[in-house]
Amino acid sequence: MKKPEGIGALSLCALGWSLGGIFLKYVSVNSFAAAGIRSLFSFIVMAVLSRQLPHFFVRNDVTGKVDSAQTVSLWLSAFCYAATMILYCVSNKLTYAANVIFLEYTSPLWVILFSSIILGEKNSKIDYITFAGIAAGMLLFFADDLLAKKNGNVSETMVLGNTLAAFSGITWAGTTLFQRKQQILIAQRIREYGATVVPKHNTSRDAFMLAQILTAVFGLPFIFLMKGGIPDLQSVVFLFLMGLFQMGLPNILYSIGIKKVTALSASLITMIEPLMNPVWVFLFVHEIPTVKCIIGGVIILGFILLREFVSKRR
Repeated sequence: MKKPEGIGALSLCALGWSLGGIFLKYVSVNSFAAAGIRSLFSFIVMAVLSRQLPHFFVRNDVTGKVDSAQTVSLWLSAFCYAATMILYCVSNKLTYAANVIFLEYTSPLWVILFSSIILGEKNSKIDYITFAGIAAGMLLFFADDLLAKKNGNVSETMVLGNTLAAFSGITWAGTTLFQRKQQILIAQRIREYGATVVPKHNTSRDAFMLAQILTAVFGLPFIFLMKGGIPDLQSVVFLFLMGLFQMGLPNILYSIGIKKVTALSASLITMIEPLMNPVWVFLFVHEIPTVKCIIGGVIILGFILLREFVSKRR
């Protein structure tokens, strides 16, 4: 049953996530350094609010030994999420914010493609229909680039930005798949040893916090290695706001809200992010994506929602 506090938490979470596109437009530091500084602030916020540091290993409480399979899934999820955050920051500097968020939301396409390999789960007919729909939506994002290249006036940065944003959909799918893999492994351990083997800590939160560490370690050196790395005051302020309102608080709110609503409700509520992200950018920096990109984004979100409704009915 839906609970008002769960709906409120996820709504605020999605609104926080949606601020990334507009905040990054006010940051002049290079993209790698921006990702690192944002993650540093985000890690501090998450550690303070949860009053815990991340666990680097998952242990079997019965044997006392490190569960290697769960630990590997934990770190793979963290690496994928770190890659997603870096690609998000880089691609936002190269293409429209709307393109970035819509292409990141192509992750279900890759989840469908790789779930049978990584998770051993079978796909249904609606999964393949969703796959085709999202693929068609993706093509529209690159239609302008292909036409422009044919006419000799292609924007190389736009092509690169769209390509990196598309890759962020793959890495975000990896985050989802390996977190799902952890839940499957926990269920297996319960069958083997009993309920006492369930980790006492939140492995999803651990993966998100570890990802912040990885991104900070990767990105912070670029403050000194690249031109434009040392941020000015405005950049520091907006990166702090991103760490607090766009990453740290939303991740905490998501962990609260996801426990109080159905999976379908969570999917629908968090659709606020791709809907509001381009709205903020339009209102504050007057950035307008092309018609083809908007149509592509609507197709992608539409097929994702269709899949959620059909899955829920089943």
